[in-house]
Amino acid sequence: MEKQMKLMFEHIVNSQEDGKMLHQVLKNRFKFSRRMMSRLKMNRLVTVNGEVIYYTARVQQGDQIEIQFLVEDAEYIPPQPTEFTVVYEDEDLIVVDKPPGLVVHPTKGYPDQTLANGLMHYWLERGETHKVRPVTRLDKNTSGLMVVGKHAYTHAYLAEQMAEKRYQREYLAWVHHQIIEDQGTIDDPIGMDMSQTIFRSVREDGAQAITHFRVIQRWEDATLVRLQLETGRTHQIRIHLSARGYPIIGDDMYGTKEDQHLITRQALHATYLRLYHPRHRKWMEWESPIPEDIQELMKRLNKK
Repeated sequence: MEKQMKLMFEHIVNSQEDGKMLHQVLKNRFKFSRRMMSRLKMNRLVTVNGEVIYYTARVQQGDQIEIQFLVEDAEYIPPQPTEFTVVYEDEDLIVVDKPPGLVVHPTKGYPDQTLANGLMHYWLERGETHKVRPVTRLDKNTSGLMVVGKHAYTHAYLAEQMAEKRYQREYLAWVHHQIIEDQGTIDDPIGMDMSQTIFRSVREDGAQAITHFRVIQRWEDATLVRLQLETGRTHQIRIHLSARGYPIIGDDMYGTKEDQHLITRQALHATYLRLYHPRHRKWMEWESPIPEDIQELMKRLNKK
């Protein structure tokens, strides 16, 4: 039987909030959007010391605020067992380590056997249902860490972190040729040619895209580089590195298309994730080890 989801947040008014109006505390503490604030108010889902009060009423230090969220019905995605690793999970979010070859969400080309199908199966076995709300997405053949919100508030909160550039993501990429600089920043706009359906490129009329990089290891004709995203454009890392003359090994879209004997997918791994938890109000971080197929690639590079 499925568990009935009851999502509740609690907060004790502190000395800095003493005398402030309820709506000010809610906005400052929880970063609620106007839409969400209206829904909470309309459905009388916020209480102070067990009572519903006006949002313009002033609260006092020690008051207990409780917020109950309306949990939406989960979208129907067929539950199917798929391969992925749960790194962390609580009532608000789940962090997974996605293997290469797994699409995040059903599309016309990939209607099932996606990470979303797998999450629905994983939760169903635990008697739970949630909407699948990826905060970020990884390409099918990019491996590594992803965070998925389990309700609208967590998703909105983390999306706001991304907009404020507080949500930190780092990747490892194995590229062709030696990158001379030890570190640097690529600030090249990315756009899509209207004649193309998927392929994107560096374009003057594109959206700003910023990638920071630091070299970890060099080989005779390859480099391992660690990258941090400041923006999150589609295929950003793959495009930026390729445009600078360092295509990712195994990338059949932006690379040489002649290196599939080294690895059968782009050698790109989301290795690090850091975020500020919306409920626990503390920084949390996770790191993912290098997957086996990229370890094999490194053995081949070491033999050259």
